Amino acid sequence: MRQPMLLELEAPVNVAGDIHGQFGDLLRHFDKCGYPPDANYLFLGDYVDRGRESVETICLLLAYKVKFPENFFLLRGNHECAGLNRCKSPQIKLNRYKR
Repeated sequence: MRQPMLLELEAPVNVAGDIHGQFGDLLRHFDKCGYPPDANYLFLGDYVDRGRESVETICLLLAYKVKFPENFFLLRGNHECAGLNRCKSPQIKLNRYKR
């Protein structure tokens, strides 16, 4: 999937940021503003960290991005950089899924 560095989006667009793994908050946002593809979204980053459900949050966002690439956009925030993820990694949360 290739998209340009500069996004030119048409209104209306729901803009959201700093989800921080709060899966319930993300679902409430979709309940209130509409689910893709019926609503357009621009997420400003910081999808993981802090919340207990960072893995679920990023998986849902990435699934929507793959399924609806023309009206669901994800920007990279400071929590999506390698340096921060080394010290506050969702990898720690992934360990609960290992057996």
